[in-house]
Amino acid sequence: MTLSSRQKHFQTLTHPWAGRLFGAALRQTNDSHIAEDWVQEALLRAWRDFSQLSEDITVYAWLLKILDHVAADDVRKEKRRHQLAPVLTVEDKYLNEHPCSAPGPFEKTVNQQTNDQLMTAVQNLPEEFRQAVLLRDLEGLSYLEVAYILEIPKGTVMSRLSRGRRMLASALLELENKEKSADIMSIDVRKKR
Repeated sequence: MTLSSRQKHFQTLTHPWAGRLFGAALRQTNDSHIAEDWVQEALLRAWRDFSQLSEDITVYAWLLKILDHVAADDVRKEKRRHQLAPVLTVEDKYLNEHPCSAPGPFEKTVNQQTNDQLMTAVQNLPEEFRQAVLLRDLEGLSYLEVAYILEIPKGTVMSRLSRGRRMLASALLELENKEKSADIMSIDVRKKR
């Protein structure tokens, strides 16, 4: 395959995914300039490693894996923090009593939040849980694709996703309760006038 035909083939495969890659990067960093840099670096690495693309995995999953490595490298350069997230025991009765067959607290609280509130809560998750939630719930990838991208077993993906969703739901419920308290206080202040 000549260089120009290889370039065209690469462009044909990767160009349709550039916008989604940018969206995925933006959800991880919340800074459009950094997201653009990550996507550009991911595409450069993809071109460099184009011969490693196999038919076993989708192009988008392959590109997300590369993007994930780029983001991790950048974050590692900025800050060396490798701390294990604490195990949360959620005391909220709503979270513990909700039946599994109906939409759970995660789905309900996510649906009630604005995009800014959701992304702020996602950004505050520890790295390993944020990645699992972003890739599975916001990018819609399968457990196997997430496992491939993060280079961890499928069971670990499921565990991180479960804990990440609980942390996210708890944070969103806490935010909602704070907002309700603020609304009630403002109503009380108006009544006293």
